[in-house]
Amino acid sequence: MNGFSVIMPTYNQSSYIRRAIQSLFSQSYRQWELIIINDGCTDNTEIYLQDYLSDNRIKYLKNEKNKGLGYALNQGLDAAKYKYITYLPSDDFYYPEHLQTMSEAFDVPDDRILVYTKADSEVMNSLQRSKRDVTHGLFDAFSLQLVQTAHKKTADRWSVRAELVSEDLFLLFWHKLTDKGKFRFIDKTTSHWSIHFEQHYSLIGEQQGGSINRYRQYYNTQEPLRFKVSDYKFLDEVEMYKDFRKPPVYASNGLKILLAGELAYHSERIYALEEVGHRLFGLWMHRPSLPHFNVGHLPFGHVEDLSLDNWENEIHRIQPDIIYGLLNTGAISIAYDVLKKCPDIPFVWHFKEGPFLAQSSGIWEKLIELYRMADGKIYLNPETKSWYNLFLPSSSEGLTYILDGDLPKRNYFTENFTTQLSTKDGEIHTVVPGRSVGMDLDGIEYLANQGIHVHIYESNISQRFFKDSALKKSRKYVHYHPYCSQENWTKEFSQYDAGWLHCFVSRNYGDIKFASWDDLNLPARISVLAASGIPMIQKNNENHIVAMQSLLRKIDGGIFFNDYEDLAQQLHNAKRMEELRKNMIDNRFSFSFDYHTEDLVNFFRQVINYKHSKLQKNG
Repeated sequence: MNGFSVIMPTYNQSSYIRRAIQSLFSQSYRQWELIIINDGCTDNTEIYLQDYLSDNRIKYLKNEKNKGLGYALNQGLDAAKYKYITYLPSDDFYYPEHLQTMSEAFDVPDDRILVYTKADSEVMNSLQRSKRDVTHGLFDAFSLQLVQTAHKKTADRWSVRAELVSEDLFLLFWHKLTDKGKFRFIDKTTSHWSIHFEQHYSLIGEQQGGSINRYRQYYNTQEPLRFKVSDYKFLDEVEMYKDFRKPPVYASNGLKILLAGELAYHSERIYALEEVGHRLFGLWMHRPSLPHFNVGHLPFGHVEDLSLDNWENEIHRIQPDIIYGLLNTGAISIAYDVLKKCPDIPFVWHFKEGPFLAQSSGIWEKLIELYRMADGKIYLNPETKSWYNLFLPSSSEGLTYILDGDLPKRNYFTENFTTQLSTKDGEIHTVVPGRSVGMDLDGIEYLANQGIHVHIYESNISQRFFKDSALKKSRKYVHYHPYCSQENWTKEFSQYDAGWLHCFVSRNYGDIKFASWDDLNLPARISVLAASGIPMIQKNNENHIVAMQSLLRKIDGGIFFNDYEDLAQQLHNAKRMEELRKNMIDNRFSFSFDYHTEDLVNFFRQVINYKHSKLQKNG
């Protein structure tokens, strides 16, 4: 039957949906139906829809829980009665001639299966300017968008959440139509693709500030995801965490531990606590703004999530033995609120990154109060502890412990070592597992002239410019590799002679007051390289307080260079390099979370006893 079935998936966009529907009602072309799929909305969507649902051109479907974009679109396809399919996301809208333009495009007697028009996407006024560039109807860096597209109805269906989550609609569906006919572009603007904070693509795409954690929390997904972060990075949580889903066995003396905040890098480490019999609960920060702010629902273990809307009653219900507040700036506010509202429950504060961000974002006072008031304080390293003591009163009470918060599970410290590339070609091969912090393009060129290779593993979009520049500078000695997942760390990185840490020149001259975050930090890549048993490269800052240098000097696992000539000489010292490699292999497990689990639990028990004694003393 000729006409258009207009599919409108919606999730928590009640503030936009009436504009979208009204744009359909204003169409000059009248042979249409609207299929609205309420995909588990938790806002007031039904109130905003109420006076439309009596229209016999509208079909209304409702899912009790969010099923994902692909599932909702497939529901629409299954319900469609017309020959042609169009899409109207509830935050977008049509121009009055949109459907008429699509109809005329399909009237052309050829083998076209899909047609698309231009869509505008901009906000231009005295307060805000935002515009997406368009080339031949396609938004730059994006595939065809739903609102600008129409196609003939076929038996094809969209990929669902269990199969793939991606911002790339070509991967999810459009490619399935390519063998059934041609795609035709109509050079006419007929719709509007909106710009706002919680667009579907912006929750997913790393380049747009999305992440698996933003997506997971926004849609309240409970299952492990297969998630395409970007062109170079795919996360398969089904496979990644398959060994971390065994039914829990709680010990008779196990603790009930409430995790408050977020888990940062290597979040699966927390499963080690469940493995030894402790029961875990999660109260997660709202709207994680950075990709490494890991929040629940966790795709591993059996952590029970508490409601952010009712967390005080939830804490009262579960009666945790201890609250474990962690880990980065995004967790400060929720951890502070919990500490203030639950003064009788033992509280441990574990913070990593970064105190200077807290100062610049207006939450520094809360951070210091967390350290002052917490019953147990976990510091990243001794240097960080000394730095915080500059700000804390001498009357500050509580127990202290030292532990890097980003340590990964021991499961990734495999014995699957690979023969070094240098044994095959006689040249030195170094690796950058992430951002190239402080590396010098001229220095890389010098190393290349000394027969020293740099292998770059791209982990984020900001790395591309450096990689491209380095390739141009020393093409034969700079190598690009895709993202490497945890289970392949040892196999992949052990083939290299050394790995690069953050390179910088310290300026604190041994005075902790002048320490910067570079001085205090332990980059997450330390554990990645340690799992592979390879020495780590950093600038020589021997007259300064630098935490990662102190750590590696302690186990004699670092290469500390003054300039690139010095570095080349050290890397070519085969005997010394073998000593460093042996030291790293001997100490590699100390860089895993499991290595410290027993001591951490003992610290929790000490904090519990300390708190109870304090409460009894105070009556």
